Amino acid sequence: MERKNKTMAVAKETGLARTTPSPFGWFEDMDRWFDNVRRTFEDRFWGGPLARWTGSDAPVREPLVDLIDKGSEYVVRAEVPGVSKEDVDLTVTQDGIEIRAQTKRSREEDEKDYYYSERTYQALQRVLSFPEEVKADLASATLKDGLLEVRVPKKQPTPESKAVKVPVE
Repeated sequence: MERKNKTMAVAKETGLARTTPSPFGWFEDMDRWFDNVRRTFEDRFWGGPLARWTGSDAPVREPLVDLIDKGSEYVVRAEVPGVSKEDVDLTVTQDGIEIRAQTKRSREEDEKDYYYSERTYQALQRVLSFPEEVKADLASATLKDGLLEVRVPKKQPTPESKAVKVPVE
């Protein structure tokens, strides 16, 4: 870094601008690319700077969700690890679904030679729109092993689409 600064200072003093690109300029491009990938990864899995904040200054993350059209119903699968069914707040309307979950856990141990205290907080929220109207009052949900599955019947069932094998020429 010091060498670059000396070169720039000499160029300024002599009035000669350095016009040839550095042979190692592509390292800077790679650094920018890796920073972009890292930021995207952090945003997706840990909320990142674009996450919403609650009153307790904890980020509200969006759980990963699958929306599956089964013909007569929609199946929504959301990953909510570490959340119990009592902590889930699920709202289904004719147009969409809102999934909210909030957990607070604390653990304390006070032994003769040590004191241990740990607290965790997790908040999840996701809102999805259905492509067609549904019968919200007939929705059902199950939570098993951190996977929330919500089944919502359609107002007007459509035939389930079938995969077609296409030959490649």
